[in-house]
Amino acid sequence: METRLSKELETQGYTLLKGLNRVLPAWGEILKQYEDDFRLFHQSWNDLPPDVFLSDGGHYRFRRYSVFSWSMKKSELELLPHEPHFQSTYRNNMNGGINRDFEPFKERTINNPIFTAMIMFVIQQISHQDEQKWRIQAHQFRIEANSEEVGQPTPEGIHRDGADFILIMVLERQNINGGVSHIYDDAKHLIFGGVLDGAGDAVIINDKLVWHGVSEVYPIDKRKKGHRDVLVLTFHNKEFS
Repeated sequence: METRLSKELETQGYTLLKGLNRVLPAWGEILKQYEDDFRLFHQSWNDLPPDVFLSDGGHYRFRRYSVFSWSMKKSELELLPHEPHFQSTYRNNMNGGINRDFEPFKERTINNPIFTAMIMFVIQQISHQDEQKWRIQAHQFRIEANSEEVGQPTPEGIHRDGADFILIMVLERQNINGGVSHIYDDAKHLIFGGVLDGAGDAVIINDKLVWHGVSEVYPIDKRKKGHRDVLVLTFHNKEFS
């Protein structure tokens, strides 16, 4: 276990796993060990259905959503019955307050060994209080940008997800500028800003301590579409307390 990560999560509220000239050894080993699996894992982002629940009428977001539990006793990931994604309007004043029923992760995505390896790594960093189970909400996002529409990774603005911890990992940025990740303290003062640029660049966020958001993305070559592919995992202990 890399205790430095745990200390950073409890003090500054976030920790970079890879990106901006930092690569944590254990995270780097996962990406190296499962290099071929990572490529297959990323291929599933080419088949994400459009998000039809954007209240701004946008067509820039594509996504899938599934929910899992992780048993500390069994060290085992379990797919839970499919359910709509719900956020209160307090958490998401743009698209909250309704049940949003997204298509689930595909079986081959769930069964890819890198998916479990990444979840296990995060669990090791955040489990320090005799947690028995974690509820994990998993999101695949593709944000597109073109000459007629900018892409908005977080159209709701600066926010918290109502989780305990969050993993945000970039799989690819193609033909885009922007997409700067921002993290703010409890008073919403900026404490981190940077672009997660390369495959596997990732940050863990302590959602109880900090706020976060991502700036708009724009195509570099306006004759072509651009996109930003991201995996977001939110970890919730309270549902099992």
